[in-house]
Amino acid sequence: MSVEHLILQIAVILMVTRVGGATLRWLGQPEAIGEIIGGLLLGPSVLGLIAHGAVLQWLFPARGSPSLNLLAELGVMFFMFIVGLELDPLSLRGQGKAVIATGLTSLLGSFAGALVLAWVLVQRGALRGSPGASVACILMSATAMAMTAFPVLARLINDQNLQKTAVGRFTIAAAAVLDMAGWCLLAVVYDMARAQISGHGGSALGALWVGVKTAVLATAYVVVMMFFVRRFLWRFQAHFEVHAQITRNTLALTLLLVLASGLAAQTTGINPIFGAFMMGLIFPSDENFVHNITAKLEDITLLLLMPIFFATIGLHTNLARLHSAAIWQSWAWLVGGLFFLKFFSTTIAAKATGVRWADTGLVGLLMNTHGVVELVVLGLAYDMHAINSQTLALLILALLAITVGASGLVRLIFIPLRRRERRASLAAGATETQKTRRHILVPLVNAATAAALVRTAATLLGGELGRISAVRLREPSEWHLGRGTFAAGEPEVLDVARREGDSLKIQLDTVSFSSRRIARDICRLAAYQHADWIVLGSHHGILDTSALGGIVARVLRKAPCPVAILIGQKMPPVRQVLVPYLGEPQDTGALLAAQHISRHAGVQVTILHVVKPHRPPVESPLGVKELANRLMPAAAGANPVRMQVLESDSPAAVVAEKSRDYDLIILGISPQWKLHEQLLGRAQISVVRQCACPTLVVQTPAQRGRAAKWRASLWA
Repeated sequence: MSVEHLILQIAVILMVTRVGGATLRWLGQPEAIGEIIGGLLLGPSVLGLIAHGAVLQWLFPARGSPSLNLLAELGVMFFMFIVGLELDPLSLRGQGKAVIATGLTSLLGSFAGALVLAWVLVQRGALRGSPGASVACILMSATAMAMTAFPVLARLINDQNLQKTAVGRFTIAAAAVLDMAGWCLLAVVYDMARAQISGHGGSALGALWVGVKTAVLATAYVVVMMFFVRRFLWRFQAHFEVHAQITRNTLALTLLLVLASGLAAQTTGINPIFGAFMMGLIFPSDENFVHNITAKLEDITLLLLMPIFFATIGLHTNLARLHSAAIWQSWAWLVGGLFFLKFFSTTIAAKATGVRWADTGLVGLLMNTHGVVELVVLGLAYDMHAINSQTLALLILALLAITVGASGLVRLIFIPLRRRERRASLAAGATETQKTRRHILVPLVNAATAAALVRTAATLLGGELGRISAVRLREPSEWHLGRGTFAAGEPEVLDVARREGDSLKIQLDTVSFSSRRIARDICRLAAYQHADWIVLGSHHGILDTSALGGIVARVLRKAPCPVAILIGQKMPPVRQVLVPYLGEPQDTGALLAAQHISRHAGVQVTILHVVKPHRPPVESPLGVKELANRLMPAAAGANPVRMQVLESDSPAAVVAEKSRDYDLIILGISPQWKLHEQLLGRAQISVVRQCACPTLVVQTPAQRGRAAKWRASLWA
């Protein structure tokens, strides 16, 4: 196979899996499920149906699969290293016996029940492997059924904003115990199954002896890694603290250690995947160190290598073989049996350790998440011929159905809870409104602009009694596993906002949660909290250069209150404010913001009315002043407003020149300012690019009805 063909294969895999992940994410399901489905689409199940399989044979010929298989195996090793890295054994110290008991009971109870279920289905012929491999089929199938996909579970908890609740922390800790014990179980079961298939294990007693021997070797391997190798790894964190980053040499040495651990595990008779997992488990657990090293590895591992692994699984999976009623009946038994096995073994253990009934059901649902981890186990089983392609398809469909059902039930259960929280939020907002005169919502994205946005919100308060809500919304990333705080960098952003609030001596509340539709949730949160203003930073879209693109554009379309967008990463102390006025309705928002800012002591607001030269102005200077007085009524503490009239054919050029003498410029959303730059081009340059000081762009809700006309005028 040529290099060009391999590149084409990888390109198609990336495109299909990313589209599948984005689609499932849009539907509210875990993104990993969509990527797995994308991998299945590339196999004989869908692609093989086109032109009688000619397209599949051309794109993925049998002789080309070894290259993809090698990349897939490498991706699984690094993926398991990341999973182990995200699991911090030291964090379980304060969790008590309840977490350990729940995790182990969930694993062993599910495994025992899955052994019985697999044995029944093997007897019925629903689960099959190579001839004489029934024991291996039962063992590997039961292991895959008993596992819980920690990455998918962590993402689900993050999506539902449960990571800071007691039940969320308990479930994460229990899943960590299950994951660690599960991979130890797999190390033993894998060798037993391999010995039974190869014939070296002989009878069932011989396979059991192989299992005992592997358990001893695995225990010795774990002891060496935990108590000897671990002692030398602190140097990685020390090096990181000195350099404040993961250097290339550090990353290269990390990769070498992962490969060496996998090779050492293979030498002792254990699967190299377990070695990679153990290396991640014993690495330093400092949160900043873990975030930085995973950020280096996740991009290539989770966006390139793991989709290739999904595609290799899909190439061996043919859903068309599930054609008989008996097979679908077995699938129904698998889905129902596995769901209730995991659910009841988890809930009973959680209740026995003191968890209240209201939370045990949720823990049981959350532990019923499956995904990449189970796919890795099934891939190992298929490679050793413990299961055939029909069994592989049957188990994959069953595990995917359980995960989709469990995540759907979790959201369904939390609908009433969210309604109660919203009512409580409304009540709290009403109570707070009685105490304060103004409330400003400030969505935050990164630490670079957090302080400037908080300062802008404080400026809009006008020195009056009010409060600012700094909210950190993050788009859930399926592959970012997290360790209890699922958005790395989030504490830094909120800490910057808090420090700025303390320095300004204002009331600042902070909140953080994940959101699949950030713009929509910003608008909803503003409505729930009766916000008077939304203060945003600029955001560029993917295909345009406008500072009001992407999330900002969507917020502007649906915001229930005035929106102020700060263009620039800094907000200096404001003394001189310029408000360009063109005589258009869009300017009213700028005048409204200037009214609040003018209440600060020592702030001078200047309204600049730009008219066409040698033409009668739309309004006389006196009319402009009357309008300003009407929109900016005099208030206690407000400073007098200056009026200035200039003639010019280019209002943007006038504003750019005047910006050198002012600390802040406030603009309305008028086509004259060319804020919405043309798509994929710079035929018109926005005035904010030419200004020498920060710019605040303001829109009031009444102006949204004219948005379509504004956009149409840009192309005229």
